[in-house]
Amino acid sequence: MQIAYLTQGKLFLTTHNAQPKEIESEFGQTVQVRSLQIQRQKAWKNRGIMEMMMPPAAVTQMKNQPEATIPIAITSLCQGQDQTLLYALEAGDVGGIFRFDPSCDRELRLFHNADFRVGHLDYQPELGLIACTTTYATGISNIATMAIDGNRPRDITEGDSLDLAPRWIPGAGKALVYQSAGLGRTADGYVGDRAPFTIEKLDFKQGDITTLAADPKADLLSPQIGVDGLLYYIRRPYKARHSGFNPLKVLKEILLIPVRLLYAIFQWLNFFTQMYTGKPLMRAGTHQKVEPKMLKAWGEWITPEQLKDKNFGDADAPSLVPRTWQLVRQPQQGVGNPEVIAEGVLAFDLAPDGTIVFTNGSAIYRIDPQGQRSRLLVANWIESVTALSALPN
Repeated sequence: MQIAYLTQGKLFLTTHNAQPKEIESEFGQTVQVRSLQIQRQKAWKNRGIMEMMMPPAAVTQMKNQPEATIPIAITSLCQGQDQTLLYALEAGDVGGIFRFDPSCDRELRLFHNADFRVGHLDYQPELGLIACTTTYATGISNIATMAIDGNRPRDITEGDSLDLAPRWIPGAGKALVYQSAGLGRTADGYVGDRAPFTIEKLDFKQGDITTLAADPKADLLSPQIGVDGLLYYIRRPYKARHSGFNPLKVLKEILLIPVRLLYAIFQWLNFFTQMYTGKPLMRAGTHQKVEPKMLKAWGEWITPEQLKDKNFGDADAPSLVPRTWQLVRQPQQGVGNPEVIAEGVLAFDLAPDGTIVFTNGSAIYRIDPQGQRSRLLVANWIESVTALSALPN
């Protein structure tokens, strides 16, 4: 089995016991080069005036600063037609859908714009349609479809909601499943909270939407229908953004005000001291703290320090999500209790033969149709995993 996975916005391809190969976007690299050229042109115009106004130590420090580059991130991928890959890419304010052909190492841009973000791709070869998510500045996300040779995605759901992660249903024609949650807004129009994610089925032929699974105490994420006809998804506890008034939390915030104020004053004085003398106020203990890496999974920021089950998982590949993030399966109509397949699951995918691949953020595992579990690879900060049919080397 060949596996594709994303880590920190980078795309890797690998087979069992093979060294992962990174796939870089030519479009993303071009955007970065153009951005650096524009920065350098502006810097040469302003450097003379700035150097006259700044102290020598600050000028030296400014010249030693590395050039800022536009972040490039591949946010979603799926297998396309003729053994190609489709992926969504974000480059600064621009995002789009791209096709990559591993046989000739060639990237083709299918669509790009700066009006909305595209993600959660899934391709239906019989229909020649890409299902995806379109996310707007207003905070809403819709399910959209785009022909493989089309101009741009077209929204097929609407409303004040988060509709995410569409997946085509095998053998069902033009029908898909996705996760959906309603949004609650403040009087000023800002998103204040959201409802728990439910799993919906959209049948294009019937023209209706059916709820397949819902739990008022849990988010149901990343739904897929397997070749066995069962519904698979990730279940995690639902946490409302506003949990009500907590007097202890308010008291804690009040007591921390003087500490935060003193720290801000010290940092302000330290900044000007370094600018004019090139030295900090205190050498001991004033080194800049390196913030831990964070991973955003289904709307939540996760760091290892936040986990209660720090020893959960393999010793060399601890889970980045808690045990309560469970991979479950159930009949589509919800008859019977959901069956828990694995715990600490951040993302998963189903292969055409019924094999399940999933990740806990630190490793990728495989469950074959007979239920045997094995580990495929270990990597850092894995965001998603995709099972692929054989691709050209």
